[in-house]
Amino acid sequence: MIITLYKNLLKPSFAFAIAVFVFIIFQIITIDDLLIGLANKQIILIFLLMILTSGIQQNLGKGFFYSLFKKSLTPFQFRLRMMLMVSGLSSMLNNTPVVAFMIPYVKNWAEGNGYSASKFLIPLSFATILGGMITIVGTSTNLVLNGLIVQSGLDSLQYYDFLYLGLIVTVIGIIYLAIFSEKLLPNTTANKEAFLEQLNEYLVETRVKTNSPIIGKTIEEAGLRHLNDLFLVEIKRGERNIAAVSSDRLIHADDLLFFAGNTQSILDLINDDNGLEIPDSSHLLSNGFSAMTEAVIPSGSSLVGNSIKELGFRDRYKASIISVYRKGEKVKGNLGETILKEGDLLLLLCSNDFSKLNSSRDLIAISKSGEVNTELSFKNSLPSILSIVILLIGIFGLIDLFLAAFLGIIIMTLFKVINLNQLKSSIDLDLLIILVSALAVGLAIQKSGTASLLVGEISSIFNGLSEIWGIGILFLMTLGLTSLITNAAAVSIMFPVSYEMGLGYGGDLTPFFMSIAFAASADFMTPIGYQTNLMVMGPGNYKFSDYTKIGLPLTFIYSSIVITFIYLFYF
Repeated sequence: MIITLYKNLLKPSFAFAIAVFVFIIFQIITIDDLLIGLANKQIILIFLLMILTSGIQQNLGKGFFYSLFKKSLTPFQFRLRMMLMVSGLSSMLNNTPVVAFMIPYVKNWAEGNGYSASKFLIPLSFATILGGMITIVGTSTNLVLNGLIVQSGLDSLQYYDFLYLGLIVTVIGIIYLAIFSEKLLPNTTANKEAFLEQLNEYLVETRVKTNSPIIGKTIEEAGLRHLNDLFLVEIKRGERNIAAVSSDRLIHADDLLFFAGNTQSILDLINDDNGLEIPDSSHLLSNGFSAMTEAVIPSGSSLVGNSIKELGFRDRYKASIISVYRKGEKVKGNLGETILKEGDLLLLLCSNDFSKLNSSRDLIAISKSGEVNTELSFKNSLPSILSIVILLIGIFGLIDLFLAAFLGIIIMTLFKVINLNQLKSSIDLDLLIILVSALAVGLAIQKSGTASLLVGEISSIFNGLSEIWGIGILFLMTLGLTSLITNAAAVSIMFPVSYEMGLGYGGDLTPFFMSIAFAASADFMTPIGYQTNLMVMGPGNYKFSDYTKIGLPLTFIYSSIVITFIYLFYF
């Protein structure tokens, strides 16, 4: 399972499901053990919080963010203010949608003020990771761990287990990022600017002659649908732009046809004597040509592993892919045959109606037009304020946390902020499979004796060492694992190990659980171990090494604080 997740050979949900199926076949766990996860309170709570997060984002609107991001701010002031805000939000809300929602505003502020967005997007991701450790609900990893603990018949973790240590690492981490981001992060050119400068590498404009034999034919009949290294992106007909051209669209005289891909291939097309010509003057950069946006493919997207042609992307999203960026580099080759991967940044041409491109769990739009909305009032924000207050009451244990999240959703529904369709769309089947399977994997490692065997080997090597060594070993093992695979998988694998190690020392098990909780969310050195790191990779035009450069010192600081605090606080 670990190799499959690391190599990205299968969707994470499939990798988990296959592993659990093998455990069941070999009678390590039963089907009942698997189904217990479906009724796990912490798993259901994750989905309630995702729904609540969506409602709060929608209710607060854009004015809340623009009121904080004034143009007069210096880069240091903006970065610090942005990190403080998102770390606070992610302590109560799921950090993945917080980052997805914030990317456009961070990019717009940076590029609108003449700065590179790459100086701000990694701090955005890291701040949400740090803030997520302040509370038990800040990240789904904490809730998965708590689900494993409760499922084992132990007492649930409390808010103070996370609060003090979470605040310390968040404050110190933000100070580090505020000071060193400017020096350690790259100053990359925005993809959109590079696109405009080199537009003719990706687009070729042709005109349909008045005597062309393809006039009156559909795109399919004219042989313009399945071309080698080239595809039709858009038609300009007078003042009208026809984006995401369908196969049955009729061709008219003097239509301007825009093709994307290998520009050399256009010569072969024109030499076919089909009545196409390259016009004397180009309209590629005219304002009326098309609307452009960027979108990133998140982890777990159904687009991953499929080619652009197989997906029928244009019909599905009413937009055409102009180029694909991966790890800061433009993907070369036949665009239609390009296999999409997690973290890919897509440059899209779409109609001027951006509402046709909706952010979803499969594709997150990160730059749009017409989003500025500075209206913000107490009355309009009341549903969010009430929901957050009730959630905080639940976090601090005054009422049941599950009940608090449920009441928050009821408030959002009564105020008509969210509706039944939004509730349905928040149920991510892939995520549900991963979370339920993660609990089963942890149980299998425990019941099979693997955890006891592993702890026994560790004990024989570090025989007679104090608890701080046990905490440190657990932390480093989990940290290494979470750098390769998802946080939920790392926690599910390491939970039984921490459980057995805690029993071996004969004291409170909580410090051992806290060690793997904080380690599982400490992936600052790679883009692959944490969803938010992957999400900002394309928009920030980052390379793998950029994460290591700024993340390695932060990992050392974070690890030292966590291990020292846990030892001093619990022992």
